[in-house]
Amino acid sequence: MLFGFTAFLAAFFVSVVTAPLMARLASRVGLVDQPDKHRKIYERPVPLAGGPTVLISTTVAIAVTLWLNPGLLEPTVNDVKFLGALLVSGGVIVLTGMIDDRYGLRGRQKLAGQILAALVLLPSGIIVGEVSAFGLTISFGDLAPIMTLLWIVGAVNALNLIDGVDGLASTTGIVLSFAIAAVIWILGGRPDGLLVSLALAGTLSGFLIYNFPPARMFLGDSGSMLVGLALGAVAIKCSIKQYAAVALILPTAIWAIPLFDVAMAVVRRKLTGRSIYETDRGHLHHCLQRKGVGGVHLLVIMAVLCTITGAGAVVASYTGQESIAYVGVATALSLLTLTRSFGHTEMSLLTKRLRRLAGSMLQRSAPSQTILHDEEVRLNGDHNWQELWETLTQFAERFQMDSVELIVNLPLIGEEYHGSWKRKASTERHETWKSEIPLIVQDMRVGHLRVAGAIGEDSICKWMSELIGGLEAFETELGSLIKELRLEKMGAMALDAETPLTDDAAEPFVLR
Repeated sequence: MLFGFTAFLAAFFVSVVTAPLMARLASRVGLVDQPDKHRKIYERPVPLAGGPTVLISTTVAIAVTLWLNPGLLEPTVNDVKFLGALLVSGGVIVLTGMIDDRYGLRGRQKLAGQILAALVLLPSGIIVGEVSAFGLTISFGDLAPIMTLLWIVGAVNALNLIDGVDGLASTTGIVLSFAIAAVIWILGGRPDGLLVSLALAGTLSGFLIYNFPPARMFLGDSGSMLVGLALGAVAIKCSIKQYAAVALILPTAIWAIPLFDVAMAVVRRKLTGRSIYETDRGHLHHCLQRKGVGGVHLLVIMAVLCTITGAGAVVASYTGQESIAYVGVATALSLLTLTRSFGHTEMSLLTKRLRRLAGSMLQRSAPSQTILHDEEVRLNGDHNWQELWETLTQFAERFQMDSVELIVNLPLIGEEYHGSWKRKASTERHETWKSEIPLIVQDMRVGHLRVAGAIGEDSICKWMSELIGGLEAFETELGSLIKELRLEKMGAMALDAETPLTDDAAEPFVLR
């Protein structure tokens, strides 16, 4: 086990030295995160030096440890093969992340890079053929490579999505690294897993010196995705080492908090009609911030939550009772949902959608003018949007529309709202029109409006003109409301200094 301390210390010191050098290089080539006063509300550009720092520091630490312990991996050629594949895969994911950090990639392009990195790892012996959970064993057969791919890509995105607060991804990665290392050590796993997890913990500990709030440099997509890739691969490989069928509960329990954040993001975005790649401020750390938890306190709370689930997995591996891991996960998630700190809104959305689906399958066909549903949910914030929503639904009834969907997203002031109204269509689907209207207030997109209705018999130009004119009341009310909220939550003086608002500033939204 002494080699593990060597790997940790070597990675720590190399990271402390390498990070400032990478930060300077990143600044010179423009690899920085620019504030936009919308989602990114810090004051100055911050170097995105995490990917190169983590890759270099971890690789050097592993190389030094193997040099000092030349016989460590001699009996296990497959472990050497795994480390080599992980290095190449890490290079792919860092390159993908750096391109995204520098130029910006579409969601599907970044996903393609993640899949490519995961594919590099598959020949190294981490194919998940069977899974053991809840006393049952499930065989994947020919789907085994796909299931392995899904796990690795999920782990990559789990760390990537929580990287929204200074030091959060680094702190989470350290806790997960130690939890995985502890499980490997208790189960008597091969040294390759200990080597990677402890070297990664040392690297992130050194990087946290610069990433601690207020951060002087960020992990960036390249760094957070690399941490997720390495820990996801090590967790699944070391589970395979111990069982013919993977005891999936242990790595899943360790990853429970980041994976829960990912699951809720998918639910939140899909059920509000957005792309799963679209960014928002509805993640766990954002919700905690809106409750007044920030800075070091936020890092401590996230570390405690991950420690609860990780400790459950560690104790379960020591006692052989996987039910303890279930208890750890249930405890952490219950603390979040029952206190309405995170997940309650998403679960409410999911419950409503399932109830609506069940109702549509059980009930008879409704008359053509029946309102199928009229639902609204405040995703974030505390403002009551009901009056604005009623203005919109009254407009929809007046123009006999089939459906209306509204999303308002104001991350700078912590407000996000979704409304959905639909009635049974009186025409066939091919005889309806649909439109998505971006909502623009003072040159800033604050959401969108989706509408659908039946094609009329009169002139379409005349009808569309009346439709746009009918939205005038909604347009005026939305602009005034956003102006009021910004003045209230940001302060009139700060608003005048940065983005002054006058009575004419609440510009109408435009069709694009």
